Amino acid sequence: MPRDPRNELTIDSLQAFLLRLGFEPLAKVNSSLAFLHSESGTIISLSVPSDGRTVRSADLLSVLTRLDSAGLVNEADIEQFRLGKLPIAS
Repeated sequence: MPRDPRNELTIDSLQAFLLRLGFEPLAKVNSSLAFLHSESGTIISLSVPSDGRTVRSADLLSVLTRLDSAGLVNEADIEQFRLGKLPIAS
């Protein structure tokens, strides 16, 4: 299946989205990044992709699960992720 060139889910855009939600960089170890949302205590870990751009499906699923369980996203936000778009963080 060809990749959708409109897919906005790059590692850079995902990191920027987390920062807009109130996450702060916590640590970088080898090819992994960790972010902390102080208010909720939520920690999210991302693997830096080998191509430096593409978000791994496992990381996206992990981020969605953590954000949803912490109440940091709603159903509309989750649907935007499924469409390959990043929701606008308020």
